[in-house]
Amino acid sequence: MVQNQEAVAVQPTDADIEMDKLLAMTDAERMKAIEEIVKTGDYKAVAALSRKFDTVDKAKEKAELDAKRQALDAMKGKVEAAISKAIKPIVDAGGLDAADGIWYSYDFGEEAPVVRLMKSAPKANRSTGGGGGKKFDISTEDMLSRHGSEEYKDGINFQQAWESSTDKNWRYAIRTKLLKLEGIL
Repeated sequence: MVQNQEAVAVQPTDADIEMDKLLAMTDAERMKAIEEIVKTGDYKAVAALSRKFDTVDKAKEKAELDAKRQALDAMKGKVEAAISKAIKPIVDAGGLDAADGIWYSYDFGEEAPVVRLMKSAPKANRSTGGGGGKKFDISTEDMLSRHGSEEYKDGINFQQAWESSTDKNWRYAIRTKLLKLEGIL
């Protein structure tokens, strides 16, 4: 069942009327209003009115900023299309094959735009074990196969020392000595 709905005129609230009134006030009118309240000695009312002026000013600034952002958002596609159109022939010709991306920044306060061609480093092979990641492309097992029979310390060789404990600090010390033997460190 559909009911007929009459258009209801939205009446502004007292707060809306007060806000509009505060927005319309000039700085001189604001100062006069504060001076009148100061004469009464009601400093709480002075503080309250000052907060209202501050709230109104912030709301006005926010509205202006939102309007500017909307205008810029409307221009974003146009700027993006112009930059892409200029770069596309270089990319299609293979001129940027060595790059992974382009960073373009033009701060109007600067003298010239900044262009950076980015190349990310290839990702290192990750082992399934713990640790912070590989710094060297040689495994401990490979080094042990070459130097495992050499003396580590106190009459034991590298292989025996490695197998004697799974403590990560112990094994790190062994790996470090092996890396030195390899001439990597």
